Amino acid sequence: MTSNSVQQSTDPEGAEPPSTRTVVVGIDGSEPSRIALEWAADAAAARGAGLRILHAVSMPLVAVPFGRPIRIPPTPEVAERASALLADAVEQTHKTHPGLAVETEVSAKEPGPALLAASRSAELVVVGPRGLSGAGALLLGSVAVRVSAHAECPVVVVRGAAPQTKPGRIVVGVDGSPHSTAALRFALAEAARNGAVLVAVHAYQQPVPVGPGMLAASGYTLDDAALVARTTEYVSSLIDEARTAQAADVDAQVEVVEDHAAHALLHAGSKAALLVVGSRGRGGFRGLLLGSVSQAVLHHAEVPVAVVRP
Repeated sequence: MTSNSVQQSTDPEGAEPPSTRTVVVGIDGSEPSRIALEWAADAAAARGAGLRILHAVSMPLVAVPFGRPIRIPPTPEVAERASALLADAVEQTHKTHPGLAVETEVSAKEPGPALLAASRSAELVVVGPRGLSGAGALLLGSVAVRVSAHAECPVVVVRGAAPQTKPGRIVVGVDGSPHSTAALRFALAEAARNGAVLVAVHAYQQPVPVGPGMLAASGYTLDDAALVARTTEYVSSLIDEARTAQAADVDAQVEVVEDHAAHALLHAGSKAALLVVGSRGRGGFRGLLLGSVSQAVLHHAEVPVAVVRP
């Protein structure tokens, strides 16, 4: 094997032709990655997309005189272990989704770069909450955070137990920014596909910019009821603007709470089927950093979290 990756189609007999739409999932043979694989297979089936199962073997780079470093190709032993791991993953997937078109890929790269490369042509990337192999597994969220911050498509970090078997709640943070608008559209589409209820959460902390209509006559204190009512109306309008024909019938609810945004989302999404946040990175380079709210939710949520870019 002389290339950085090898792809193999593993469509079952009678399966639909592979779709150009693809959900990519990274696996390493661990229990968290098995759960991520289940979630990704469900997501691909719901979208009518194909599934690509990727395993990165992290082969080292070696220096070449007067040239760029090259990556050592996987040894026969490494390639055999990777092939067996992917074969088991395909067998598991076909048991639960017999009609799903599945591809496998062995990448010689580290998990983060391999998944980022795959994100360029994917509709969605799915990962477990920890590093996907080797020393990376010792760093909580090392791969998940990097891929969430730099991927060119939405990323779902699957935490918690196996996927829910019935529609639940999809919780999304909304603040009116382009990042939250992208997250809201994604959440509405997911709710429509899965028959779930959408819960849009907006958190605020005093002091906040207010108009005269939000001040109570007694002492000019903030009228919380007026603020919540006005904000609920505003968030509802954002939901209506973000709806597509597909999401026209999604049951949407609005929660306006006085709280820190990350804490409010973690509380509202504690038992959700999916928690959706915008990336809202800071700095001069697009995608350089995740925002503090996204990072906090990724690190502390006990349910799958989707990070969506504008």
